[in-house]
Amino acid sequence: MDKPVNVAVVRSDNRRGAAAQALALIADDLRACVTPEVLVKPNLVSHRYQLPSTHADILSATLDALFAAGARHATVAEGASDATAGFARFGYQRETFGRPVDFLDLNRDENAWEPIELTGVDGSTRVARLSHTIDAATCRVSLALAKTHVTAMATFSLKNMLSSIHLADRIMMHGHAAGGNGYRGWKKWVVDFLKQDNLVVNRLTRLMGRVKNARTVLRGLAGRDTFEALSAADLAYLHSVAAMNRNLVALAKRVKPHVSVVDAFTAMHREGPKHGTPVRLGIVIAGTDAVAVDAVAAAVMGFDPLQIGYLRYAQDAGLGVADLAAINVLGDPIAQVKRSLVPHSNHVVQRHWDRLSTSVYRGPHGSRAHCPGKVGSS
Repeated sequence: MDKPVNVAVVRSDNRRGAAAQALALIADDLRACVTPEVLVKPNLVSHRYQLPSTHADILSATLDALFAAGARHATVAEGASDATAGFARFGYQRETFGRPVDFLDLNRDENAWEPIELTGVDGSTRVARLSHTIDAATCRVSLALAKTHVTAMATFSLKNMLSSIHLADRIMMHGHAAGGNGYRGWKKWVVDFLKQDNLVVNRLTRLMGRVKNARTVLRGLAGRDTFEALSAADLAYLHSVAAMNRNLVALAKRVKPHVSVVDAFTAMHREGPKHGTPVRLGIVIAGTDAVAVDAVAAAVMGFDPLQIGYLRYAQDAGLGVADLAAINVLGDPIAQVKRSLVPHSNHVVQRHWDRLSTSVYRGPHGSRAHCPGKVGSS
C-alpha cells in the first residue's frame, strides 16, 4: 500500500503556536526526511516590510522541529531582495542566537552556480544559473507564505524556490532573456518603477489592480472575458505565464523542498506577491510533499489547485500530489478553514495558462514569434 500523503493544517490565534502544532502533526514524516545538515529557504520578497516576507516565528518554530527531528546544523539562504538586511530587520539573527545556524545571502555570498535549462516564451531553451548550495542540499526546507501572484496565480513553497536562480537570470523564469525585465523602451521603465519596494508603489499597484478588476467585471458582463477575446498584449503576457508554469516545474525537478511550511496566518490576496491586501486566516500548513502542501494552501485560499498550471504540471511529472482527494489532511479540515480570496488582477489572463496552441503571435516587444506547439492540455 502506498504511503499516505499527509498535510497538516492548523488554525490558531498564535502564529508560532500554529507552526509548532502543524509540524508536530507530521513529526514522523519529518524524522524520515530530515538530514543532519538542512537548508532553510525563507521568502524575503521584501527586506523592508514584514507582510510579504517570512516571519521570524515561522523560522524559529521550524528550526525547533528540524533539530528535534535530527538536524544538527541549518543554513538559512535567500536572495529575493537584500537578504542580509532582511535577516537583521526581521529578527532572524536574534531569534536563532546560540543555535547552530548560519545565514547565506545568495546575491552576495554564493560563489558556485549550476546550469539549469528553462523554456523561453518562444519555446526555445535558455540556460540559467542555479545556486549550488541549494541544488546540493540534502534536505531543503521552504518557508513560504500564502499569496496571490502576478504571473503564477498563487505562490507557495514551490514558487518560493525561484530565488535559487541567479539574480540576473530570474527573468528567464518568465521566459525572457537574462539581464533585463522582459520589456523595452518606456515599458521597461514602468516595470522597473513598479518593482520598487516602497509605499508609493504599493498604493499605486493596489489602485491599478482595483481598476483592472473593475474592467474585468465589465468585460465579463459584455461576454468578452473569453480566451478568444484576449488582446495581442494579453496573449504576449500569456506566453510568459505559460513559460513560468513550465519553468517552475523544471526548477522543482532540481530543488523541490523536502519539507514545506506555508504561513497563511496572514495571507495576501489581490496584488500579490508584494503589494497585495492582507487577510487574517490564522492558519499554518506543513508537510513533506511540497506539491500537496501547495495544493492544500491553494484550496484554503479558495482556488482549485488543479487549475493552477505549475501544480497540475508538477503532479503530471510525478513530483507530488495536487489532487485533494488523494491527500490526508491532519488537523483542521479544509472545509472549515477555507476562504474565497480575490485573485490577482491578471487572473483574467492567467486562467488561460493551458489554452495556447500552434500559432504566430506577437512577442512581448511586438516582434513576430512562432509558438512551437501546445503549451498545456485543454
